[in-house]
Amino acid sequence: WVKKLKETLVAVQQLDKNMSNLRSWLSRIEAELSRPITYSVCHHQEIQRRLAEQQVDTQRHTEGGH
Repeated sequence: WVKKLKETLVAVQQLDKNMSNLRSWLSRIEAELSRPITYSVCHHQEIQRRLAEQQVDTQRHTEGGH
């Protein structure tokens, strides 16, 4: 049972690290979203590009990647 306890401790530590990373990412995203979006040229392709970048970043973090 000592081995199982150690494995659980490692898992909890990894979870804590992952949660910390996620909190940092969320803080960064909140800061970005609170600022007005500026475009040098405002057209559909630019808006779609930025939206796609945000979706990719969100998906990476949803899946646990960093």
